[in-house]
Amino acid sequence: MQGSIVVGGMCTCLDGVVPASHTQGPGYTRRLLRLDSLRRTGALPSRSCRAGHRLYKETQRRGCLRQLSVRNVAGRALIQEGWPLWAALSACAAGGQVLEQRTSFGSAVSAPLLSLLLALALSAGGILPVTSPAYDVIWTYIMPLGAALYLLESDLRQLLSAASSTFGAFVIGAVGSVLGTIVAWLVLGTRLGPDGYKVASALCASYIGGSVNFAAVSQSLGLAPGPLLAASMAADNIAMAAYLTAIMVIPAKNMIDSAHSPPIVAAAAAAGGVKSAMEASSHQHHAQAACDIDMGDMVNGATSADAAVHTVSASVSKTAIAASPTVESIALALAFGVAACAFGEGLAGAVGLSSINLAAMAVVASLLASMGTSINARAGAPSASPFTGSEALGGALMLLFFATIGAGAGSLSALWSTGWLTAFIAIQLSVHLAVIIFGGYVVAGLPMQVVLTASNANVGGPATAAAMAASRGWPHMVRPAMLTGSLGYAVGTGIGCAVSQWLQVL
Repeated sequence: MQGSIVVGGMCTCLDGVVPASHTQGPGYTRRLLRLDSLRRTGALPSRSCRAGHRLYKETQRRGCLRQLSVRNVAGRALIQEGWPLWAALSACAAGGQVLEQRTSFGSAVSAPLLSLLLALALSAGGILPVTSPAYDVIWTYIMPLGAALYLLESDLRQLLSAASSTFGAFVIGAVGSVLGTIVAWLVLGTRLGPDGYKVASALCASYIGGSVNFAAVSQSLGLAPGPLLAASMAADNIAMAAYLTAIMVIPAKNMIDSAHSPPIVAAAAAAGGVKSAMEASSHQHHAQAACDIDMGDMVNGATSADAAVHTVSASVSKTAIAASPTVESIALALAFGVAACAFGEGLAGAVGLSSINLAAMAVVASLLASMGTSINARAGAPSASPFTGSEALGGALMLLFFATIGAGAGSLSALWSTGWLTAFIAIQLSVHLAVIIFGGYVVAGLPMQVVLTASNANVGGPATAAAMAASRGWPHMVRPAMLTGSLGYAVGTGIGCAVSQWLQVL
């Protein structure tokens, strides 16, 4: 049986019926499920998708699947496959990073969102295809590898000794993010559609770790590339920028005498603090904002704060040069990153929970990072980590993944469906802030600067937390900020997957 159905600006072609056991890889069923997902989430008109929805339900009942391919009604995309497609996606990823580093607008928007928007524009203009086998490769292999590489340069054993109070505040903040997700779900969960619990869980993971956890949870829960995922990513980055700007102005008494130094002196002291902390720990984690997939700089409109952030960035970059990546370190990072993905998948399969494969991978990668650091220390190696440069490489691969999300959305209309998502995130972050201030500052008696640094590490990640600490004249908080932010990357995916189970029963 052959035929075609026109749905919401796309022509869906159905070719033959094959048994479900003969599916051709993870991307095979994703294209079929995406049509039904678009209809159910309201991204496409229900009437135009009715025939496709009936077909999906019928073939699902009969235990067989129809191969689905999607193409633009106006014609095939200008770039279809092969090296030109990979070149275009790479250009979008690189463009997002360059814009973040070299423009004030880009630093406010963030490289992941810019990469997504560039690819989305090319897809909407008919240059990039909506679906492609290359996207499936990125989704299935490149993204998990990027997440693993991101963790290989972090030695989390230093947390208890070097950042104990910030670690405590970070745990309280993580609890606040989970409670915020539950409260927001009870208030607005029905507005997010059938896949809303997946989006909510991914956002929860993002506000414990970062965008890398958002991507990992999305993949683990089967949130297919499309308008809903693109809108969620856009709303996440916009809300995060607003939140980090807000906590920058919350007053906090400095615990060191240099708190009242002039702005330029505070910036210089902060830069020196970053450098000394990095040298003392031989820790190149988040060496540049280019390595980070979240916000690259703080956005607070204050000239002194901006100067401090850029001063810190330059200082940390110089420190990173002392332990530059080598062919050996990159080769080791790739080998152990792939091994972490393989072991994570094996562990998840062994316990019969395939959805936790990336959470298991994060645990394995963190263990490998600690082992590598210990071995290097005993051997007297000049670099603390044998995987120097893995974080930068992982960050680049993750930007490629975000470009794929934009290309898969296919239409700029995806950006206009962020209304309820923005309200949902506002509730999440409001509860998070209330919990971490009450639990950390009022109950536990932690200094406000510790609480704010931990909250920034929860929501924005290590680089933004370190930048805030430096810009506010808290050089002693830079190292704890980086360490706790790294912990978020390690545990955020597992917590996000656990939250998804709870939301389904609420």
